[in-house]
Amino acid sequence: MSLNWKELEKILSELPLLDSYIQKVTEHDIHSLTLSMFSKEEKAWLLYLELSTPHSRVCRTGVIKQKSKDAQRFTQYLRAHIVGRRIIDVFQLPFDRAFVLTLKNSENVIKLVVRLFSGPGANIIITDENDKILELLFRRPKRGEKEGEILHYDLRESEGNRVFEIREYPEDISFNEFIDRTESQDSKDEKREELIRKLSDKRDKDLAFLREAIRRAEEKHEKTEGYEELKRSADILAGSIYKVKKGMEYVSLDDWERGGTISLPLEPQLTPNENLERYYTRYRKDKRAYELSLEEIEKAREAYSEKKAYWENLLSDETPLSKLKKEADGDSDDSSPIKPGRPGLYVKSNGWDLIVGRNARENDEILRSYTRGSDIWMHTRDFAGGYVIIKAVRDKTVPLPVLLDAASLAIHFSKAKKSGKADLYYTHVKYLRRVKGGKTGLVLPTQEKNLQAELDEERVKRLLGER
Repeated sequence: MSLNWKELEKILSELPLLDSYIQKVTEHDIHSLTLSMFSKEEKAWLLYLELSTPHSRVCRTGVIKQKSKDAQRFTQYLRAHIVGRRIIDVFQLPFDRAFVLTLKNSENVIKLVVRLFSGPGANIIITDENDKILELLFRRPKRGEKEGEILHYDLRESEGNRVFEIREYPEDISFNEFIDRTESQDSKDEKREELIRKLSDKRDKDLAFLREAIRRAEEKHEKTEGYEELKRSADILAGSIYKVKKGMEYVSLDDWERGGTISLPLEPQLTPNENLERYYTRYRKDKRAYELSLEEIEKAREAYSEKKAYWENLLSDETPLSKLKKEADGDSDDSSPIKPGRPGLYVKSNGWDLIVGRNARENDEILRSYTRGSDIWMHTRDFAGGYVIIKAVRDKTVPLPVLLDAASLAIHFSKAKKSGKADLYYTHVKYLRRVKGGKTGLVLPTQEKNLQAELDEERVKRLLGER
């Protein structure tokens, strides 16, 4: 729970703030940071600040928590303006959860105001020595808290009707150490519960997606398992093709294998031989689809088992909090370009997502199920090979390094690989047109742009994670 004013008073009384220098500012997230301090008596020590959370506090700590990836504007301001300053005064607002550190360097004096209030009152504010606001963690114009305004202090005359006490803590440690231990652990437990809830939802979606993949593959399997009947019908039709005339919708033929007759539907606009070829084409297509569906079922079931085991292991009590956070932030340790249950390879290029089809079947499936019209399609000219899809990012143009990464992948997974270079073309997926009756995955691009590129194997190794 948050500190009350008496606990804050106790905290401040134990800290060697006066004459300490601020050496470094480390941001952990928008709500917390650590100041690395130095004093002649204590040498190096750490001051942790957290506000606007259920565990708002300030206390001495022994460990710097994980650093955030990108420092926010306020943290950058602190690094530029308070690092190197000496604390010359510490003042706690009477009966309140707020305090002021007066900081001095060779040029001027500024103040760092910390308010551990609940709700919108929580803030860290930098002012000049005349209380003019220079910068804030949270801008709140309706409260008059913005740059250039004068910060007014609401000084209380008493603690009011409620009587606050310092919670009990072991005699062998300081109150700072007690708060650092208990609040950190409570915060970790709450964070863990929150992450588990979030990741459980993600797990359910992952497994539901793979169950649907299994269902689709099994459905395709059921639809095409009668391919042998198509071949039998085609063979019967071939043996009596002389009885078929153009314009017929049906033909009844002797079933020389099972006895009796068999009625076969025909396309009246086609010639007898074209109708025969139509039967054999359907047979070959369904046979191939049947064989692929068996592979897909096996792959999908295997992917489901692997994913289920992965989630069971991740969501166990032994998993470190840092690993849970990585997964929740989409930065898991699983950097494999292979996504179970999905066609092709998935790689990152300067923050952009690329999907690589390695054969005609993957090209076709990726285009049908895993692209949008705004995505970019790339392919080698005059050489058979895989498609590379650059997933669109809203309001952003694909940068050249990403295009070159995509080009190297397209060449690497094409017959142009031996020559080491190729002409490529790329366009938005919405400008692709399928060829009627063409080969699997075959498309014709329009409004395409041209790109000449050489195969850079180092790029490919980096993208595919080879070392």
